[in-house]
Amino acid sequence: MSLAGHLHELGLPDLLQIVAMAQKSGRLDLTTRDGEGLIVFRAGRIIYAASNAARETLGSMLVCRRLISEEALRQALDRQHRSREERRLGSILVQMHAVSQDALEAVIYEQVQRVIGDLVKWRDGYFKFEAMEIPDHGEIGVDAREFLAQDGFNAHKIALELSRLADEARRTPAAMAVPTPPETAAPGDAASARKPVTDGGTPPSSSLGSILAVQPVTSLTAEATLEVLRAGAAVLSRGVLLLVERFGVTGVGQFGLGEGDKAVDEGIRNLWIPLDGASVLSDVVASGTTFRGPLPHNEVSELLVGELGGGWPAEVVVLPVKVGPTVAAVLYGDTMPGGKAIPALAQLEGRLEEIGSAMAVPDTPRPKRS
Repeated sequence: MSLAGHLHELGLPDLLQIVAMAQKSGRLDLTTRDGEGLIVFRAGRIIYAASNAARETLGSMLVCRRLISEEALRQALDRQHRSREERRLGSILVQMHAVSQDALEAVIYEQVQRVIGDLVKWRDGYFKFEAMEIPDHGEIGVDAREFLAQDGFNAHKIALELSRLADEARRTPAAMAVPTPPETAAPGDAASARKPVTDGGTPPSSSLGSILAVQPVTSLTAEATLEVLRAGAAVLSRGVLLLVERFGVTGVGQFGLGEGDKAVDEGIRNLWIPLDGASVLSDVVASGTTFRGPLPHNEVSELLVGELGGGWPAEVVVLPVKVGPTVAAVLYGDTMPGGKAIPALAQLEGRLEEIGSAMAVPDTPRPKRS
């Protein structure tokens, strides 16, 4: 089974449905003028998804969701570095009883859904699905191994959910929530009971390591995330860190909005704001320079202020976190609550520049990341 064509003619939800119905194993490559995406299937189920956009690491997601502590992450990374064998960070944390397997799977699903949710917006690119045998087990020698779902996720359900979210986004384009992960399908469910489609040929075999050994992408580690939030909290009353994706920005973490409030944290992490409209966020992402001044009244501003707890600020700042020439994340902060004036930003800008430089992808193989 081989498919190739233009995304304008056959969208990603339809492609997911086709591969799921056929229960095929293989890789789906998506390309645009400046973007690349990859989805890996095993027996029609999605086990991995990635793009060349900046991404948040597993450790960062677990810490920012308050599922593990910074100390637990540090200990797990230390064990991972000292291990003679390739061990996934998630499995180490589960063995440490720092996080449950169900919670870990939910976070991995969130990352897969985020990536595919971004890829589904591509309209001007090309796709190619290549069927191949994907082994049940294999050594993964790259960072991508952390987001590999061994049992896979139901591609049919993801396709339906993405179609629903796309419809909602067209009606309310300012925000998109990350859905709750579906239950993992049992071996005897309707999807696994379908007879696989055969095309008369034997697909080639490929190791997961060779498939996932792609060019490293910019990764927002737990260390970088927390450093940005701490640096912002030292200067600003409240703020939110947003990761820049291809078509929008998505919430990562916050400060000044209620320490330890899981509902607030979840609201920020479910926040997604498009960059195709006029806003201070899109201006900073495009220019790579800091914005400071009154917040313009528009749909994006109202959404952001509402998510931060309301109260229109007298002044706001939006600072870029640049990795080379690219803005990988933005830090928004303002004078609320209390109307405390924003001080000089030179020191904060310098700290964000240092953090961005440390996030740069080196030419040599990278060490394991948090």
